[in-house]
Amino acid sequence: MADTPTHWTQFDSLYNLSDPRPYFRGVATGDYRMPGVLAAILARLLPVLADRRGAGDVPRLIDFACGYGAVGACLRTGWSMADLYRIYQEDAPMAGDSATFMAHRRTDIPDHWIDGVDIADVALDYAQSIGALDGAHACNVLTDEIPSDLRDAVLRADMVYESGAIGDHIAGAMDALLTLCAGRNKPWLLLCPRPRVSVAAIEQALARHDYRLESLVEKVRYRRAFSEAEMVEEVAAGRRHGLSEQECAIDGYFRVDIRIGVPNGDSLHGARAALQGFQSDQY
Repeated sequence: MADTPTHWTQFDSLYNLSDPRPYFRGVATGDYRMPGVLAAILARLLPVLADRRGAGDVPRLIDFACGYGAVGACLRTGWSMADLYRIYQEDAPMAGDSATFMAHRRTDIPDHWIDGVDIADVALDYAQSIGALDGAHACNVLTDEIPSDLRDAVLRADMVYESGAIGDHIAGAMDALLTLCAGRNKPWLLLCPRPRVSVAAIEQALARHDYRLESLVEKVRYRRAFSEAEMVEEVAAGRRHGLSEQECAIDGYFRVDIRIGVPNGDSLHGARAALQGFQSDQY
């Protein structure tokens, strides 16, 4: 990949390396912000998830399509993506990454457990090594037979979150996970579909499981377009889904609205109260 990427597909070769520096240095050129924003939201929602679960266990999260564990790293240190970019810009030995993250682990959020799911097994190993994940599951839920440990994780999960990396596969992936639950567990879903992704398709997939999809945080800067052509492509895709240009982009960034999928009987009063005053641009 060129030092200055022009399209998101150029990251395919960087997604499963033993050292994540090439990946993070690439996405830094677009100020990819979403993992840090999601982490800040999760930090506020953890007490809500704990109340919903009740006594007996900590809130259990599934980081879907987690890659190198950026969401978990930000959640557990309180860092932003800008902080991660500074770390990965340094040519320090990768062997020291675990100590770096562990030394800055925060203590001001509730205890919790994170299972990571991704097709990138090497990236999963790295994420677990730095403490961004507690469990790791290399699996394509759309094509693979689901292993028992992942099935168990889904059946115990309180929240599944995804930072927009899988695009059009969001609807199918969430459908697959909720099918695994078969009504025995009803995790919340935290999603941030980019303009090119059909929200209607996600809504239809969730409706099959008696779930609804609501906006939770609006007008979030996802990342800058890597090129003018990429922005044109993204806006055109969003327009095909019925979005206006203003609903697709903010100041050269892709715009996303962070959405939450919940069972139809669940109230979001606690979640919205926890996010009162939340400003995504701070992360």
